[in-house]
Amino acid sequence: VDYISSLILANPTIYLDEIQYELEVNLNIQVSLSTIYQTMVRMAITNKKISAEAAERDEMLRATWMAVNGNIPLEYMVWLDEASVDDRTNLRMNG
Repeated sequence: VDYISSLILANPTIYLDEIQYELEVNLNIQVSLSTIYQTMVRMAITNKKISAEAAERDEMLRATWMAVNGNIPLEYMVWLDEASVDDRTNLRMNG
């Protein structure tokens, strides 16, 4: 149970079959996927929505920007959004 918990903590998006593989390879324990699932249910580990944080997010940079530009009236500002492609869109959204 501790090993499964540590696997999930290290990799929140890990699949049941990956947990099964790790148990077999590292602990020489063969267990069914349903047993792993039921163990996770008993551990109160449920399916969660994964939230992605912007890679560019920098709280210090944001605070600096606000200190420099915070006194400019909003009606003077123009906001433009960049059009781009996110190569990470194929990442899983649930874990």
